[in-house]
Amino acid sequence: MKTSFRNSILALVCLFGFVGCGDWTGGDSDSTTLNPPQLTGVNPTVNNSSVNLGNSIAATFDKKMNSASAGTFVVYGNKTGKLTGLYTGGRSQTLVFNPDFAFKTSEVLEVILTGSLKATDGTSLAPPFVYRFRAEALAGTGVFTAGDTISGMTGARGLAAGDWDDDGYSDLAVANFSNSRVAIMKNDGSGDFGVTSSVGSQSGASALVALDFDGDGDLDLAVANSGGSTVGILRNGGSGNFSSAGAVIGQLDASGLAAGDWDGDGDIDLAVANSGGDEVAILENDGTGSFVDVESTIGLSGATALASGDWDDDGDLDLAVANFSGNSVVVLDNDGDGGFTADSPIGAQTGATALAAGDWDADGDLDLAVANKTAGAGEVAILQNDGDGGFTFDSRIEAQTGATALAAGDWDGDDALDLAVANSGGDNVKTLENVLF
Repeated sequence: MKTSFRNSILALVCLFGFVGCGDWTGGDSDSTTLNPPQLTGVNPTVNNSSVNLGNSIAATFDKKMNSASAGTFVVYGNKTGKLTGLYTGGRSQTLVFNPDFAFKTSEVLEVILTGSLKATDGTSLAPPFVYRFRAEALAGTGVFTAGDTISGMTGARGLAAGDWDDDGYSDLAVANFSNSRVAIMKNDGSGDFGVTSSVGSQSGASALVALDFDGDGDLDLAVANSGGSTVGILRNGGSGNFSSAGAVIGQLDASGLAAGDWDGDGDIDLAVANSGGDEVAILENDGTGSFVDVESTIGLSGATALASGDWDDDGDLDLAVANFSGNSVVVLDNDGDGGFTADSPIGAQTGATALAAGDWDADGDLDLAVANKTAGAGEVAILQNDGDGGFTFDSRIEAQTGATALAAGDWDGDDALDLAVANSGGDNVKTLENVLF
Protein backbone atom coordinates (compact mmCIF):
# COMPACT_ATOMS: atom_id res chain seq x y z
CA MET A 1 0.00 0.00 0.00
CA LYS A 2 2.81 2.43 0.90
CA THR A 3 4.59 1.72 -2.40
CA SER A 4 1.40 2.22 -4.40
CA PHE A 5 0.73 5.55 -2.62
CA ARG A 6 4.32 6.72 -3.24
CA ASN A 7 4.08 5.84 -6.95
CA SER A 8 0.78 7.76 -7.24
CA ILE A 9 2.34 10.87 -5.68
CA LEU A 10 5.38 10.64 -8.01
CA ALA A 11 3.09 10.32 -11.02
CA LEU A 12 1.22 13.51 -10.00
CA VAL A 13 4.49 15.36 -9.42
CA CYS A 14 5.72 14.37 -12.90
CA LEU A 15 2.37 15.31 -14.47
CA PHE A 16 2.44 18.86 -13.12
CA GLY A 17 6.11 19.34 -14.00
CA PHE A 18 7.46 19.95 -10.49
CA VAL A 19 10.47 17.64 -11.13
CA GLY A 20 12.13 16.17 -14.22
CA CYS A 21 11.20 12.51 -14.00
CA GLY A 22 12.63 11.46 -17.38
CA ASP A 23 11.65 7.88 -18.18
CA TRP A 24 10.31 6.90 -14.76
CA THR A 25 7.97 3.93 -15.19
CA GLY A 26 6.75 3.11 -11.71
CA GLY A 27 8.16 -0.43 -12.23
CA ASP A 28 10.47 -2.60 -10.19
CA SER A 29 12.89 -1.11 -7.69
CA ASP A 30 15.85 -2.25 -9.86
CA SER A 31 14.72 -0.12 -12.83
CA THR A 32 16.54 3.09 -11.92
CA THR A 33 18.96 2.72 -14.84
CA LEU A 34 17.93 2.91 -18.47
CA ASN A 35 20.90 0.96 -19.78
CA PRO A 36 19.79 -1.99 -21.92
CA PRO A 37 19.86 -5.42 -20.29
CA GLN A 38 23.09 -7.36 -20.78
CA LEU A 39 23.34 -11.10 -21.31
CA THR A 40 25.56 -12.62 -18.63
CA GLY A 41 25.36 -16.32 -19.53
CA VAL A 42 23.69 -19.03 -21.59
CA ASN A 43 23.13 -22.71 -20.91
CA PRO A 44 23.99 -24.76 -22.95
CA THR A 45 27.16 -22.83 -23.71
CA VAL A 46 28.20 -21.51 -27.11
CA ASN A 47 29.33 -24.25 -29.57
CA ASN A 48 28.89 -26.97 -26.94
CA SER A 49 28.84 -30.36 -28.73
CA SER A 50 27.83 -32.58 -25.79
CA VAL A 51 24.40 -31.26 -24.82
CA ASN A 52 21.96 -33.76 -23.31
CA LEU A 53 19.02 -34.57 -25.57
CA GLY A 54 16.56 -33.58 -22.83
CA ASN A 55 18.21 -30.26 -22.01
CA SER A 56 16.34 -26.97 -21.61
CA ILE A 57 17.83 -23.66 -22.83
CA ALA A 58 18.43 -20.80 -20.40
CA ALA A 59 19.59 -17.20 -20.82
CA THR A 60 20.63 -15.10 -17.82
CA PHE A 61 20.69 -11.28 -17.78
CA ASP A 62 21.86 -8.54 -15.42
CA LYS A 63 18.26 -7.31 -15.01
CA LYS A 64 14.87 -8.81 -14.37
CA MET A 65 13.22 -9.63 -17.69
CA ASN A 66 9.66 -9.75 -18.97
CA SER A 67 8.40 -13.13 -20.13
CA ALA A 68 9.85 -14.56 -23.36
CA SER A 69 7.86 -15.96 -26.29
CA ALA A 70 8.31 -17.87 -29.54
CA GLY A 71 8.86 -14.52 -31.27
CA THR A 72 11.50 -13.16 -28.90
CA PHE A 73 13.43 -16.26 -27.71
CA VAL A 74 13.57 -18.34 -30.89
CA VAL A 75 15.06 -21.82 -31.28
CA TYR A 76 15.62 -23.71 -34.54
CA GLY A 77 16.92 -27.27 -34.95
CA ASN A 78 18.71 -28.29 -38.14
CA LYS A 79 16.88 -31.62 -38.05
CA THR A 80 13.48 -30.36 -36.97
CA GLY A 81 13.00 -26.70 -37.92
CA LYS A 82 11.50 -24.19 -35.49
CA LEU A 83 10.96 -25.68 -32.03
CA THR A 84 7.91 -25.20 -29.82
CA GLY A 85 7.91 -25.33 -26.04
CA LEU A 86 7.21 -23.66 -22.71
CA TYR A 87 8.81 -20.37 -21.64
CA THR A 88 9.35 -19.65 -17.93
CA GLY A 89 11.25 -17.16 -15.79
CA GLY A 90 9.34 -13.95 -16.49
CA ARG A 91 10.15 -11.15 -13.98
CA SER A 92 13.42 -12.89 -13.05
CA GLN A 93 16.95 -12.60 -14.42
CA THR A 94 16.89 -16.03 -16.10
CA LEU A 95 14.56 -16.95 -18.96
CA VAL A 96 14.16 -20.65 -19.76
CA PHE A 97 12.87 -22.47 -22.85
CA ASN A 98 11.71 -26.06 -22.29
CA PRO A 99 11.17 -27.72 -25.70
CA ASP A 100 8.13 -29.92 -26.25
CA PHE A 101 10.33 -32.73 -27.56
CA ALA A 102 13.91 -33.83 -26.89
CA PHE A 103 16.69 -32.77 -29.25
CA LYS A 104 17.86 -35.28 -31.88
CA THR A 105 21.32 -36.83 -31.69
CA SER A 106 23.93 -34.61 -33.43
CA GLU A 107 21.29 -31.92 -34.10
CA VAL A 108 22.52 -28.32 -34.31
CA LEU A 109 20.32 -25.91 -32.33
CA GLU A 110 20.35 -22.21 -33.20
CA VAL A 111 19.18 -19.92 -30.38
CA ILE A 112 18.13 -16.34 -31.18
CA LEU A 113 17.69 -13.87 -28.34
CA THR A 114 16.12 -11.00 -30.26
CA GLY A 115 16.05 -7.27 -29.61
CA SER A 116 12.38 -7.66 -28.71
CA LEU A 117 13.30 -9.19 -25.36
CA LYS A 118 12.58 -6.54 -22.72
CA ALA A 119 13.58 -5.96 -19.13
CA THR A 120 10.88 -5.13 -16.62
CA ASP A 121 12.01 -1.47 -16.81
CA GLY A 122 11.04 -1.37 -20.50
CA THR A 123 14.54 -1.42 -22.01
CA SER A 124 15.33 -3.88 -24.82
CA LEU A 125 18.20 -6.29 -25.33
CA ALA A 126 20.84 -4.71 -27.55
CA PRO A 127 22.48 -6.12 -29.53
CA PRO A 128 20.62 -9.40 -30.08
CA PHE A 129 22.53 -12.61 -29.36
CA VAL A 130 22.64 -15.62 -31.70
CA TYR A 131 24.49 -18.83 -30.98
CA ARG A 132 24.52 -22.56 -31.71
CA PHE A 133 25.20 -25.81 -29.92
CA ARG A 134 25.01 -29.46 -30.91
CA ALA A 135 23.16 -32.25 -29.11
CA GLU A 136 25.23 -35.26 -28.00
CA ALA A 137 27.92 -35.60 -30.67
CA LEU A 138 30.93 -35.87 -28.40
CA ALA A 139 32.69 -39.18 -28.87
CA GLY A 140 34.81 -38.66 -32.01
CA THR A 141 38.58 -38.31 -32.46
CA GLY A 142 38.49 -36.37 -35.76
CA VAL A 143 39.84 -39.42 -37.65
CA PHE A 144 37.52 -40.65 -40.45
CA THR A 145 37.13 -43.97 -42.27
CA ALA A 146 35.07 -44.71 -45.40
CA GLY A 147 31.49 -45.90 -44.92
CA ASP A 148 28.59 -46.29 -47.37
CA THR A 149 28.71 -45.33 -51.08
CA ILE A 150 25.43 -44.17 -52.64
CA SER A 151 25.53 -44.47 -56.44
CA GLY A 152 23.14 -43.22 -59.11
CA MET A 153 23.88 -39.51 -58.73
CA THR A 154 24.37 -37.32 -61.83
CA GLY A 155 27.14 -34.78 -61.32
CA ALA A 156 26.55 -34.51 -57.56
CA ARG A 157 27.65 -31.05 -56.36
CA GLY A 158 25.66 -30.23 -53.24
CA LEU A 159 24.60 -31.93 -50.01
CA ALA A 160 22.36 -31.09 -47.09
CA ALA A 161 21.51 -33.11 -43.99
CA GLY A 162 18.29 -33.04 -41.96
CA ASP A 163 15.41 -35.14 -40.71
CA TRP A 164 13.02 -34.56 -43.63
CA ASP A 165 10.29 -36.93 -42.38
CA ASP A 166 10.66 -36.46 -38.60
CA ASP A 167 11.50 -40.10 -37.90
CA GLY A 168 14.56 -39.31 -35.77
CA TYR A 169 17.24 -40.17 -38.35
CA SER A 170 19.60 -37.90 -40.29
CA ASP A 171 18.57 -37.91 -43.96
CA LEU A 172 20.36 -36.38 -46.96
CA ALA A 173 19.52 -34.32 -50.05
CA VAL A 174 21.81 -34.13 -53.10
CA ALA A 175 22.04 -31.37 -55.72
CA ASN A 176 22.70 -33.08 -59.06
CA PHE A 177 24.19 -30.54 -61.45
CA SER A 178 24.01 -32.58 -64.65
CA ASN A 179 20.26 -33.27 -64.59
CA SER A 180 19.21 -30.13 -62.63
CA ARG A 181 17.46 -32.17 -59.96
CA VAL A 182 17.58 -32.45 -56.17
CA ALA A 183 17.48 -36.05 -54.91
CA ILE A 184 15.85 -36.68 -51.52
CA MET A 185 17.45 -39.60 -49.66
CA LYS A 186 16.14 -41.15 -46.45
CA ASN A 187 18.17 -42.93 -43.77
CA ASP A 188 16.97 -46.35 -42.63
CA GLY A 189 18.45 -45.76 -39.17
CA SER A 190 21.69 -47.68 -39.65
CA GLY A 191 23.42 -45.21 -41.97
CA ASP A 192 22.12 -46.75 -45.22
CA PHE A 193 20.39 -44.35 -47.62
CA GLY A 194 17.91 -44.75 -50.45
CA VAL A 195 16.55 -42.18 -52.92
CA THR A 196 12.83 -41.67 -52.32
CA SER A 197 11.98 -38.68 -54.55
CA SER A 198 13.48 -35.77 -56.49
CA VAL A 199 12.63 -32.17 -57.41
CA GLY A 200 13.40 -31.00 -60.95
CA SER A 201 13.79 -27.68 -62.80
CA GLN A 202 16.77 -26.56 -60.69
CA SER A 203 19.07 -25.34 -63.47
CA GLY A 204 22.63 -26.36 -62.70
CA ALA A 205 21.86 -27.33 -59.08
CA SER A 206 25.16 -26.75 -57.27
CA ALA A 207 24.55 -26.40 -53.53
CA LEU A 208 21.93 -27.02 -50.87
CA VAL A 209 21.11 -25.84 -47.37
CA ALA A 210 18.35 -26.94 -45.01
CA LEU A 211 16.34 -24.27 -43.16
CA ASP A 212 12.86 -23.69 -41.77
CA PHE A 213 12.31 -20.50 -43.77
CA ASP A 214 8.61 -20.23 -42.97
CA GLY A 215 8.80 -21.23 -39.31
CA ASP A 216 6.26 -24.05 -39.58
CA GLY A 217 8.35 -26.63 -37.74
CA ASP A 218 9.75 -28.71 -40.61
CA LEU A 219 12.92 -28.39 -42.67
CA ASP A 220 12.75 -26.81 -46.10
CA LEU A 221 15.58 -26.56 -48.63
CA ALA A 222 17.29 -23.80 -50.61
CA VAL A 223 19.15 -24.68 -53.83
CA ALA A 224 21.91 -22.65 -55.49
CA ASN A 225 21.26 -22.91 -59.23
CA SER A 226 24.39 -21.81 -61.07
CA GLY A 227 22.82 -22.38 -64.49
CA GLY A 228 19.91 -20.08 -63.77
CA SER A 229 21.76 -17.66 -61.44
CA THR A 230 18.99 -18.16 -58.91
CA VAL A 231 18.37 -19.61 -55.47
CA GLY A 232 15.44 -22.03 -55.54
CA ILE A 233 13.25 -22.40 -52.44
CA LEU A 234 11.80 -25.90 -51.85
CA ARG A 235 9.02 -26.23 -49.29
CA ASN A 236 8.67 -29.38 -47.20
CA GLY A 237 5.10 -30.63 -46.98
CA GLY A 238 5.89 -32.09 -43.56
CA SER A 239 6.83 -35.66 -44.44
CA GLY A 240 9.80 -35.09 -46.72
CA ASN A 241 7.75 -34.30 -49.82
CA PHE A 242 9.32 -31.17 -51.35
CA SER A 243 7.90 -28.76 -53.92
CA SER A 244 9.10 -25.50 -55.46
CA ALA A 245 8.12 -22.30 -53.61
CA GLY A 246 9.76 -19.77 -55.94
CA ALA A 247 13.27 -18.46 -56.50
CA VAL A 248 15.53 -15.50 -55.69
CA ILE A 249 16.94 -14.13 -58.96
CA GLY A 250 20.09 -12.15 -59.73
CA GLN A 251 22.66 -14.51 -58.14
CA LEU A 252 25.46 -14.71 -60.70
CA ASP A 253 26.58 -18.34 -61.04
CA ALA A 254 25.26 -19.17 -57.55
CA SER A 255 27.49 -21.94 -56.21
CA GLY A 256 27.23 -22.06 -52.42
CA LEU A 257 24.75 -21.45 -49.62
CA ALA A 258 24.57 -21.00 -45.86
CA ALA A 259 21.62 -20.36 -43.55
CA GLY A 260 21.41 -18.56 -40.21
CA ASP A 261 19.93 -15.53 -38.49
CA TRP A 262 22.63 -13.00 -39.43
CA ASP A 263 20.84 -9.97 -37.93
CA GLY A 264 19.26 -11.55 -34.84
CA ASP A 265 15.65 -10.73 -35.72
CA GLY A 266 14.29 -14.23 -35.15
CA ASP A 267 14.02 -15.66 -38.67
CA ILE A 268 16.50 -17.64 -40.76
CA ASP A 269 18.36 -15.75 -43.50
CA LEU A 270 20.54 -16.95 -46.38
CA ALA A 271 24.00 -16.22 -47.75
CA VAL A 272 24.95 -17.06 -51.35
CA ALA A 273 28.43 -17.60 -52.79
CA ASN A 274 28.25 -16.15 -56.30
CA SER A 275 31.36 -17.42 -58.07
CA GLY A 276 30.54 -15.48 -61.23
CA GLY A 277 30.60 -12.21 -59.29
CA ASP A 278 33.43 -13.14 -56.89
CA GLU A 279 31.13 -12.19 -54.02
CA VAL A 280 28.96 -13.38 -51.16
CA ALA A 281 25.40 -11.98 -51.19
CA ILE A 282 23.35 -11.69 -47.97
CA LEU A 283 19.65 -12.49 -48.41
CA GLU A 284 17.48 -11.42 -45.48
CA ASN A 285 14.24 -13.19 -44.65
CA ASP A 286 11.36 -10.72 -44.34
CA GLY A 287 9.70 -12.98 -41.76
CA THR A 288 7.30 -14.62 -44.21
CA GLY A 289 9.83 -16.78 -46.04
CA SER A 290 10.59 -14.25 -48.80
CA PHE A 291 14.21 -13.16 -49.23
CA VAL A 292 15.70 -9.75 -50.11
CA ASP A 293 19.29 -9.23 -51.32
CA VAL A 294 20.63 -6.57 -48.92
CA GLU A 295 24.43 -6.70 -49.01
CA SER A 296 27.44 -8.23 -50.78
CA THR A 297 31.04 -8.88 -49.77
CA ILE A 298 33.10 -8.55 -52.96
CA GLY A 299 36.76 -9.12 -53.79
CA LEU A 300 36.68 -12.90 -53.30
CA SER A 301 38.30 -15.22 -55.82
CA GLY A 302 35.84 -17.73 -57.23
CA ALA A 303 33.58 -17.89 -54.15
CA THR A 304 32.20 -21.41 -54.37
CA ALA A 305 30.94 -22.60 -50.97
CA LEU A 306 29.93 -21.34 -47.54
CA ALA A 307 29.71 -22.51 -43.93
CA SER A 308 28.39 -20.56 -40.96
CA GLY A 309 29.14 -20.58 -37.24
CA ASP A 310 30.31 -18.40 -34.38
CA TRP A 311 34.04 -19.01 -34.87
CA ASP A 312 35.09 -16.37 -32.33
CA ASP A 313 32.36 -16.87 -29.68
CA ASP A 314 31.15 -13.25 -29.76
CA GLY A 315 27.42 -13.93 -30.00
CA ASP A 316 26.76 -13.65 -33.74
CA LEU A 317 27.05 -16.00 -36.69
CA ASP A 318 30.07 -15.60 -38.96
CA LEU A 319 30.73 -17.11 -42.40
CA ALA A 320 33.55 -19.03 -44.05
CA VAL A 321 33.99 -18.93 -47.84
CA ALA A 322 35.72 -21.53 -50.01
CA ASN A 323 37.48 -19.75 -52.88
CA PHE A 324 38.07 -22.16 -55.75
CA SER A 325 40.27 -19.86 -57.86
CA GLY A 326 42.12 -18.44 -54.86
CA ASN A 327 42.85 -21.89 -53.38
CA SER A 328 41.87 -20.57 -49.97
CA VAL A 329 39.22 -20.26 -47.27
CA VAL A 330 38.26 -16.76 -46.07
CA VAL A 331 36.45 -16.10 -42.79
CA LEU A 332 33.87 -13.26 -42.82
CA ASP A 333 33.29 -11.72 -39.38
CA ASN A 334 29.74 -10.59 -38.54
CA ASP A 335 29.42 -7.18 -36.84
CA GLY A 336 26.25 -8.35 -35.07
CA ASP A 337 23.85 -6.60 -37.45
CA GLY A 338 24.46 -8.82 -40.46
CA GLY A 339 27.40 -6.82 -41.86
CA PHE A 340 30.48 -8.86 -42.74
CA THR A 341 34.22 -8.10 -43.12
CA ALA A 342 36.87 -10.46 -44.48
CA ASP A 343 39.81 -11.82 -42.48
CA SER A 344 43.11 -13.00 -43.97
CA PRO A 345 42.72 -16.08 -46.20
CA ILE A 346 43.62 -19.60 -45.09
CA GLY A 347 45.74 -20.88 -47.97
CA ALA A 348 47.04 -24.24 -49.21
CA GLN A 349 43.56 -25.36 -50.35
CA THR A 350 43.72 -26.71 -53.92
CA GLY A 351 40.46 -25.95 -55.71
CA ALA A 352 38.39 -25.49 -52.54
CA THR A 353 34.80 -26.36 -53.45
CA ALA A 354 32.90 -27.15 -50.23
CA LEU A 355 32.86 -26.54 -46.48
CA ALA A 356 31.29 -28.08 -43.39
CA ALA A 357 31.42 -26.92 -39.78
CA GLY A 358 31.60 -29.18 -36.74
CA ASP A 359 33.56 -29.91 -33.59
CA TRP A 360 35.40 -32.92 -35.03
CA ASP A 361 37.72 -33.40 -32.03
CA ALA A 362 35.17 -32.57 -29.29
CA ASP A 363 37.30 -29.83 -27.72
CA GLY A 364 34.50 -27.27 -27.47
CA ASP A 365 35.18 -25.03 -30.46
CA LEU A 366 33.89 -25.13 -34.02
CA ASP A 367 36.21 -26.58 -36.67
CA LEU A 368 35.97 -26.73 -40.48
CA ALA A 369 36.23 -29.39 -43.18
CA VAL A 370 37.17 -28.35 -46.73
CA ALA A 371 36.59 -30.35 -49.92
CA ASN A 372 39.52 -29.74 -52.29
CA LYS A 373 38.50 -30.92 -55.74
CA THR A 374 41.82 -30.60 -57.59
CA ALA A 375 44.24 -31.84 -54.91
CA GLY A 376 45.48 -35.00 -56.66
CA ALA A 377 42.46 -37.27 -56.88
CA GLY A 378 40.54 -35.02 -54.47
CA GLU A 379 40.58 -34.74 -50.70
CA VAL A 380 38.88 -33.45 -47.58
CA ALA A 381 41.07 -31.23 -45.38
CA ILE A 382 40.33 -30.85 -41.66
CA LEU A 383 40.98 -27.36 -40.21
CA GLN A 384 41.02 -27.03 -36.42
CA ASN A 385 39.89 -23.88 -34.62
CA ASP A 386 42.43 -22.50 -32.15
CA GLY A 387 39.60 -21.30 -29.90
CA ASP A 388 39.76 -17.66 -31.03
CA GLY A 389 38.45 -18.13 -34.57
CA GLY A 390 41.85 -18.87 -36.15
CA PHE A 391 42.22 -22.10 -38.14
CA THR A 392 45.20 -24.41 -38.67
CA PHE A 393 45.59 -27.46 -40.92
CA ASP A 394 45.18 -30.80 -39.11
CA SER A 395 44.83 -33.68 -41.59
CA ARG A 396 43.70 -34.74 -45.06
CA ILE A 397 41.35 -37.54 -46.14
CA GLU A 398 42.42 -38.48 -49.65
CA ALA A 399 41.06 -40.68 -52.47
CA GLN A 400 37.95 -38.54 -53.08
CA THR A 401 37.17 -38.36 -56.82
CA GLY A 402 36.33 -34.74 -57.56
CA ALA A 403 35.11 -33.86 -54.06
CA THR A 404 32.48 -31.14 -54.47
CA ALA A 405 30.21 -31.09 -51.40
CA LEU A 406 30.19 -31.90 -47.68
CA ALA A 407 27.60 -32.50 -44.98
CA ALA A 408 27.96 -33.35 -41.27
CA GLY A 409 25.81 -35.67 -39.18
CA ASP A 410 25.90 -38.76 -37.00
CA TRP A 411 25.15 -41.39 -39.65
CA ASP A 412 25.77 -44.51 -37.55
CA GLY A 413 24.28 -43.40 -34.22
CA ASP A 414 27.49 -43.64 -32.18
CA ASP A 415 27.34 -39.99 -30.97
CA ALA A 416 30.40 -38.98 -33.03
CA LEU A 417 30.05 -36.31 -35.72
CA ASP A 418 30.65 -37.85 -39.16
CA LEU A 419 31.00 -36.41 -42.67
CA ALA A 420 29.52 -37.15 -46.10
CA VAL A 421 31.32 -36.22 -49.34
CA ALA A 422 29.73 -35.77 -52.77
CA ASN A 423 32.21 -36.88 -55.44
CA SER A 424 31.22 -35.52 -58.84
CA GLY A 425 33.98 -37.46 -60.61
CA GLY A 426 32.72 -40.78 -59.28
CA ASP A 427 29.01 -39.92 -59.35
CA ASN A 428 28.71 -41.06 -55.75
CA VAL A 429 28.43 -39.97 -52.13
CA LYS A 430 30.86 -41.35 -49.55
CA THR A 431 30.32 -41.25 -45.82
CA LEU A 432 33.37 -40.67 -43.59
CA GLU A 433 32.98 -42.06 -40.09
CA ASN A 434 34.61 -40.25 -37.18
CA VAL A 435 36.74 -42.65 -35.15
CA LEU A 436 35.65 -42.94 -31.49
CA PHE A 437 37.87 -42.14 -28.54
